Amino acid sequence: MSQGLFGRLQQELEAREKVAGLTMADILSLPSDERQLVNWMVRAGDVALADVVAQLGQEEATVQARLAVLIEKGFVREISNQGVTCYQVRMAPRRKRNLPDNLWQALDNLIDHNLDHNLDHKDER
Repeated sequence: MSQGLFGRLQQELEAREKVAGLTMADILSLPSDERQLVNWMVRAGDVALADVVAQLGQEEATVQARLAVLIEKGFVREISNQGVTCYQVRMAPRRKRNLPDNLWQALDNLIDHNLDHNLDHKDER
């Protein structure tokens, strides 16, 4: 039975890790109070519960509940930093733009074509 529980836990952890994290557009679409908290956390880096409590000026239980919501959404992760539980915003990786392998060659060809075209018209004048 414990392997079944472990298996479910492992699946839950893997599912949470597959959530892409926050993009800047996601942050902008958050409710104001969540957006302010996330913005502060992004700038602050890894933050302990006490840091968040101090920043928000709210009761610890309230702050834990707010962080739990962000964790459940996959926006924040709970980590251990030198034995202290900290919270970290999960930012989505920046998307790589797929450029054609021959981009530079295509640009060179276009420039050469335009230069040739301009020189041809210059000779006609």
